[in-house]
Amino acid sequence: MKPYIHNITKTAYMACVMLFTFIYLPAVSAQTAYKVSTGSQIKVIGTSNIHDWDMTAVNFICDANFTVKGTDIQDVSALSFVLPVKNLKGKEDLLNSRAHKALKEEQFDKIAFKLIDATVIPQQRIIKATGNLTISGVTKKVLIQTTYTVGADESITCKGSKAIKMSEFNIKAPTFMMGALKVADDVTIDILLKLKK
Repeated sequence: MKPYIHNITKTAYMACVMLFTFIYLPAVSAQTAYKVSTGSQIKVIGTSNIHDWDMTAVNFICDANFTVKGTDIQDVSALSFVLPVKNLKGKEDLLNSRAHKALKEEQFDKIAFKLIDATVIPQQRIIKATGNLTISGVTKKVLIQTTYTVGADESITCKGSKAIKMSEFNIKAPTFMMGALKVADDVTIDILLKLKK
């Protein structure tokens, strides 16, 4: 075969391969940036030897990148939130001041989570997010599982919870009434995220 004929044949072959790939391979869905919206909250729920308690924050930053197709999430490539400790508030001022002090708010004024990896199970509407959770200057790798729904406008709502021990983050559980009321080491973080493009 003459060289120029060989080159033409090779070029035609490559063109066919590229055309086949373009026509028949499924398109890769693009990642879309999302931000937290009204209605989101993070709640810390605990107990003591006398009664239960909780603190809620509705003002915090959360950014995420999702691949959405219809009512399914196909991928989560990024997710982070930053919560100012002072925005966590309970029903009593004394609880707030003691809790903020226990969290070392003056030295470490933010609670943060940054995604490392996520697994999405569309059939069950579940996201399993592994990431670094930082509280009081201590960072721990945690797994947070949430359910999700996708709205008609592709808004996303995630709900989940994570049980932790305060001592894992070098937090000394606060006491009240000269030690008569002792807060338990175990707390649960409830998460409700409403995210929009």
